[in-house]
Amino acid sequence: MRKKAGILLILGLLAGALDGQTPVPSALASDSRSLADSAETLTLFEPTELYDDRYQQVGMIAPQQVHVLQTSSIRRGHGEGYRVPRYLISTWMGNAWIVPDNALRGKEEPMDAYIELSDEETFYNDPGLLSPKGKIDKQTVKAIANWDKRYKVATPEGEGWIAPNWAAVGVKLVQTDVQLTAPTRLFRFPYQDAGASVNPQLMQVTAVWRDWYRADSWLGPVWFRLHELDATDADHRMEAGLRYYYFDGNQTRFRASVQLGPKWRDTGETIPVGFTVFFYNEKGERIGASSGAAARLKGGEATPVELTVDRNIQTFAYATVQVGMFNDQIVSAIQPDDPMAIADDAANHDLRLGSIQVRRDGVFSIVTGQYASKLAGARQVKAELSFLNADGAAIARAPLEFAFDASYPGNGSLQPFEAVVPENVSSYASVKLKVLDVR
Repeated sequence: MRKKAGILLILGLLAGALDGQTPVPSALASDSRSLADSAETLTLFEPTELYDDRYQQVGMIAPQQVHVLQTSSIRRGHGEGYRVPRYLISTWMGNAWIVPDNALRGKEEPMDAYIELSDEETFYNDPGLLSPKGKIDKQTVKAIANWDKRYKVATPEGEGWIAPNWAAVGVKLVQTDVQLTAPTRLFRFPYQDAGASVNPQLMQVTAVWRDWYRADSWLGPVWFRLHELDATDADHRMEAGLRYYYFDGNQTRFRASVQLGPKWRDTGETIPVGFTVFFYNEKGERIGASSGAAARLKGGEATPVELTVDRNIQTFAYATVQVGMFNDQIVSAIQPDDPMAIADDAANHDLRLGSIQVRRDGVFSIVTGQYASKLAGARQVKAELSFLNADGAAIARAPLEFAFDASYPGNGSLQPFEAVVPENVSSYASVKLKVLDVR
């Protein structure tokens, strides 16, 4: 476990430096924030020290499953140190705190997914990682169970547990073609640059993960995506890099970078751009939107920007850019001449959808369109858009939320929408709208 402790130390120091907190001179400091009582269980795999409220050791507890009464965190180490969770549990001595080095929350859960390993991993007989049985090379493995970021995998050598520091979980194996329209960088693994690129061509793809594609090449298996940075808008006017962020207790703050899309990089002009970034989880649910931002972009140069989201969205899996202004021109997603009867809920004729378009980005389908209501005034509508195949069976569903403010005039006034689906719906035959709730 010492390797992991070192990694946690480095990450903790980085988080402390980013959140700008005052250095703590003592070796240990308590975090005053704590969560409400919970029925969470914790399995301890090694003997663990017991502490009182002053963090004085009062005993030891043997490996076992315990019930967590309260959760908080403490800061370990010198100076800034690094934060680790601590748990209040009930013991024969009364309530006591533990800060376990080897414990897992919850229980083992069945899983059916593929994991792409970025490095060689130690293979263990047990989820506590106490009994190593060998090594497995960098590869795609089938996960059959997971337990708090440890995975039970099936390999030709048998079943065992791994605890990768970094892996692509949820890889989908496919056989499809992807057309590249611009020179594209290649990666040994997502975010691990291979130092090579390919010209526009048709790529035969063998796997997808989030917005990444895997293909075979003269370098062996490589990964690529359709944009250099982490997010782009539908017309690829610009891209945003979103890898550096932290949560300060109230907001997720991004030290982002933005650049023009490939069609505008050869221009010698400086182009002003105004934009917002939408964030989604693995299920395609929108979990936040950034503050609006503006930047002046030129050629292929990356420009730093600060973005904030008024909630903790550090676990986002996908993001899109919404450009509102480009080169001093307002960008509108409204197409007033497009048909608006594509999707109509038979039980709610007040709401209509239309102008629906789908684009693919790795495992995700980004659905855009417009909506309108006959009714004026403020209300919120939750709905579901189903994508059907030629037989009328649903292949995927997109959750939709529409917010009408008090100034909405009704009478079919158009508004744009975007939804993300973690499935390929590009070949859908028809769609069906269902209104779930109106408030």
